[in-house]
Amino acid sequence: MIDICTVVYQEEIPLLILQAQSLQRRAQNLGIRNIYVVMNDQDHHMAAIDPRWWGALAPQVCVVPRSFWSTTWSDNGWLTQQLWKLLTAASSWNTWTLVLDAKTLPVQDLSLDQILDGQGRARVGQCPIQPVFDASRQICEQLWGQPLEHQLGPAGVPFLFHNSTVRAMISEITRRTGQAFPSWFQAQGRVTEFILYSSWVQYSGADHLYSAECAIHPVNLCHSEVGLFDHKIQYMRSPDTTTVSIHSRAWAQLTDPQRQQYRDLLVDRNIISGAFIP
Repeated sequence: MIDICTVVYQEEIPLLILQAQSLQRRAQNLGIRNIYVVMNDQDHHMAAIDPRWWGALAPQVCVVPRSFWSTTWSDNGWLTQQLWKLLTAASSWNTWTLVLDAKTLPVQDLSLDQILDGQGRARVGQCPIQPVFDASRQICEQLWGQPLEHQLGPAGVPFLFHNSTVRAMISEITRRTGQAFPSWFQAQGRVTEFILYSSWVQYSGADHLYSAECAIHPVNLCHSEVGLFDHKIQYMRSPDTTTVSIHSRAWAQLTDPQRQQYRDLLVDRNIISGAFIP
């Protein structure tokens, strides 16, 4: 029913160990079929990823090189990691793909009953599009010829792609533009994968696949939010929080006591058994 996709850079591989531990402890009841770990770096770095990190889920782990899709890629890793997420979902023949970043750690037990409602709709809600993503919104509005009212929640990872809907979107964009989808996507520069997909869901009438109710509650700390750490760590400790993450540039700015608070949270949620985080 559901696959997981994580796109990882070489320097993020130590974080992937934590995610693997969190998934094996928190996602056993999610009905995972495949765990795709896509290397957004030189293919030889794949050798550093050990499926045994995922414990009982190890047989489901598939490490994918970026060369798998036989396309050229930009030197802009921020751009290509978005492309790999879309192509991974399009390559999956399960119903859904749950997209994570390498730093995304589930801290709550995950199940299909939590993520999907009784009608099989993804419980992700809707979010306004922030001004920083106006360029992405405008690209999508021009592509489909209609205003984009919102994006699917939670406006970032964890994000749920409906795989056949991703395939339909790629097919239509290829037809409209006359370009191979990877080339078109990378040429846009500013379009984001989740806003593009949200715009297609709205345009194609696939809204029925998604519920207005949101059951996914991530708490993330980016590099510009370090001053909000005390508030963020409180939200991370909430029993309603689904996933947590701290960006590497934010982690570098935290004090030792702040880092220890995050470690203590992961120990409390049984993600790690000691006090070490890379």
